[in-house]
Amino acid sequence: MVIMEAVTEYANRKTELEERIQSLEGDRNLLLTEIAALKEKVATLELERAASALESQVELLKNEKAALEKKVAEYTPAPYEVAETTVEGYKV
Repeated sequence: MVIMEAVTEYANRKTELEERIQSLEGDRNLLLTEIAALKEKVATLELERAASALESQVELLKNEKAALEKKVAEYTPAPYEVAETTVEGYKV
């Protein structure tokens, strides 16, 4: 009778362990899937942040370029126009 109780106890313990293993494997697979999704989200957020920073830098550089071009234009003399002259019916 003691042997039968021990066998039953081991069988029950085995079933419990198998169920526990199956549950843990399910949890592990779910966590691996969620981790992969979160890593993708983090990568995307980092790319968005980098793109935003670059856009800001590009905008600042465009503004600086425009300001410098305006300053150069202020220092550069405007080309003067030569009035057309006519000599004996010919434009010179």
